Amino acid sequence: MKKAVIAAAVLSAGLLFSCGQPQYTNVDMSPKKVKVIKDFGEDAAQMLLQNLKAELKKALKTKGAVGAIEVCSKKAMEITQEVAEDFGDIEIKRTTFKYRNPKNKPDKYEAEALKFFEKTYKETGKLPPYYIQKLKGEYRYYKPLKIQGVCLTCHGDPKSMDPKVVKKLKELYPNDKATGYKLGDFRGVIRVSIPEDVIKKSCL
Repeated sequence: MKKAVIAAAVLSAGLLFSCGQPQYTNVDMSPKKVKVIKDFGEDAAQMLLQNLKAELKKALKTKGAVGAIEVCSKKAMEITQEVAEDFGDIEIKRTTFKYRNPKNKPDKYEAEALKFFEKTYKETGKLPPYYIQKLKGEYRYYKPLKIQGVCLTCHGDPKSMDPKVVKKLKELYPNDKATGYKLGDFRGVIRVSIPEDVIKKSCL
């Protein structure tokens, strides 16, 4: 009985162990399957991050902080969709509890992943490198994101941000939840959804 309780507690925490190595998953998986999902999800997440950063740097250089906000508001979703299409048969989404665009509001499974990262970060001071969920017909890979210096330009304390930036944010996002961060804060995740049959084929 005690073993069953311990196992349930570990599962609920999202941390499993396989061959002595931690697995940050909601169900037990073979090391091979975890690696396949991690490699696939991480490649897609990194491509999205690189493309978004390149677009942001270009906008900041040519249009300044206020102009960059407008560019990001129009281009971020397009870039996300383009990356998903490049990989094929996957879906990608950026999500957080403190979202700016209502389309990035987390669903209940994404909320579970966000809570896992928040809880672990609060308790240990470190973010797990990933989280994987097994859902009906798909696997979800989550990559955590932290606030970097450049992020504070439009995600920091409104009192210390450029007033023009604050004004533009209010115009574009009247219900904005994405300010008040400090350097190093947990920001949210990139979620990569991969069909189950894609993973099965890769594990053969």
